[in-house]
Amino acid sequence: MKVLSRTSDNLKRCYNVLIDPEEVSNAVYGKLKQIAQKVKMHGFRPGKVPVDIIRRTYGASASVEAKKELVENMAKRVLSEEKLSFTFAAATNVVKDDENGIEFTLEFELAPAIELVDFSSIELVKRVPEITDKETNDVLNEILGHHKKWIDEPADKEVEIGNRVFVDLVTKTKIRKLKDDVASDFDFVVGDADLIEDFWKPLLGAKVSDVRELIVSYPPNALDKSLAGKTVEYSATIKKVQRATDYAVDDEFAKFLGHENIEETKEWAKSRAMAKYEYISRDLMKRDLLEKISEMFEFDVPTGMLDMEYSEVVRQLTEEARKINKKMTPEILQECRKIAEQRVRIGFVIAEVAKKEKIAVSRNEVADAVRNIAMMYPGHEKEVWDTYSKGEAVNAVVGPILELKVVNFLFDTAKTTEESCSVEKLIELDEEPFDFFKDDGPQKEITDDSVSAEAEIKDDVSVEKDAEAESDDAAEPREADEEVAAEKDAEAESDDAAEFREADEEAAAEKDAEAESDDAAELREADEEVAAEKDAEAESDDAAELREADEEVAAEKDEETEAVEHKKDARKSSKKKKSKAE
Repeated sequence: MKVLSRTSDNLKRCYNVLIDPEEVSNAVYGKLKQIAQKVKMHGFRPGKVPVDIIRRTYGASASVEAKKELVENMAKRVLSEEKLSFTFAAATNVVKDDENGIEFTLEFELAPAIELVDFSSIELVKRVPEITDKETNDVLNEILGHHKKWIDEPADKEVEIGNRVFVDLVTKTKIRKLKDDVASDFDFVVGDADLIEDFWKPLLGAKVSDVRELIVSYPPNALDKSLAGKTVEYSATIKKVQRATDYAVDDEFAKFLGHENIEETKEWAKSRAMAKYEYISRDLMKRDLLEKISEMFEFDVPTGMLDMEYSEVVRQLTEEARKINKKMTPEILQECRKIAEQRVRIGFVIAEVAKKEKIAVSRNEVADAVRNIAMMYPGHEKEVWDTYSKGEAVNAVVGPILELKVVNFLFDTAKTTEESCSVEKLIELDEEPFDFFKDDGPQKEITDDSVSAEAEIKDDVSVEKDAEAESDDAAEPREADEEVAAEKDAEAESDDAAEFREADEEAAAEKDAEAESDDAAELREADEEVAAEKDAEAESDDAAELREADEEVAAEKDEETEAVEHKKDARKSSKKKKSKAE
């Protein structure tokens, strides 16, 4: 193997590579030997089929498969020998395949070379939220809105929408997986949007001790698979009816929340409000940090990554514009390009910092993150785990965690000063950079030419971009316990950002190999069918020849037997004649 030529255009590279005929021949022969070790063929023991027979049967498919693997391996070898750091999987294209060998092109983009600077010169401002009684009361009112105090209704009070009812529920339809057909003191709120109407509508107007028959038709996508798409008949006996009232902000409400008194509850609510706005403050500080880092570095970014990130930014803003009945403009698209370039550049800097400082994401951290995601989809935890067990999906979790750890490191490195900030000002600063659609006059609608990039947006862009965008665009405050879960530190492993890129490349190579293997398998199956037919025909011909040979041998034996008998008869006749003569 040798590299015939090298061409470059900024970060883009294109190599022409030639694989000599001997290497091609060895690769094909090696593939045939692999098949010979596994194939089962009539008349031969496993692993003992001669390569020449394998070549006649599987030669075409084995040659295609071996050459494709050879090109991929040689491409990896070139990149390894050249000691190049590149982005995404390199693209190969065979341009010639003849008696002189295989010539192919290898196209890829280099990762930009980055020289890190002294980040201790960065100055950041940490805005400390000023929590007042208003923010504390907002937390309490939010909790009051989600929790009601239930008071028993008189026995003769008819059930209304909004009442909470307790029933003894008997399942009259036989369901194979149901262990117990009676549910005592089963309670629910009449009119609950999460309940099937068939479940609560027949109870309207009923009183305590009344019995109502329920015929419930479950949807095909019901969480309980044993009920999905089925119609089930129940008998419900009403035992108790309650109405909802609001809690007062007093000691009873405090005890309901698990506190000793209302003062303790208010302190707790204040700490919740502080955590909520501290998260916004931290996000603003992170935004300032990344903006300063972006200004400190000037280097070209790979066009492939830039185009992908640009498409994702446009997709997100297009959805936002649609929600508020606004239109994308050429100016907004131009701003999207700048944001995408800044994100890609910052991503490379973060990866380089992680590599230099040996900052890595442990398996425990990934598992915790996936567990938190799975908890958001009750009943579908296994599907979530299966999804995030694949290489690309795992990177959607690893990326934000790695960024968080690097940002924390840079926070500790930079010079930070604190200043008080009102909650109103904090919210205003948080929303300001994302106001792309403010009403400052008539909008100039984008033309077909200017929307060309937007038209290329794909709905199935990588989950990693969504996760990074959520991290960057965190305009909505999150709960403090979610932040703590996201920031949990576990044992660090030695993996770095470069290894994550290698994992992507390996995953892509595995996918290609699987696709290629499927094609080769189909060819092998076709070849095996043809070979089986040929073997059957050959076996039939051989059997016919053997039968003919056996018949000829039998005929010869019969003739020999007749001749021997004839001689014996002749001898007997001669003896008789002699005896008579004597």
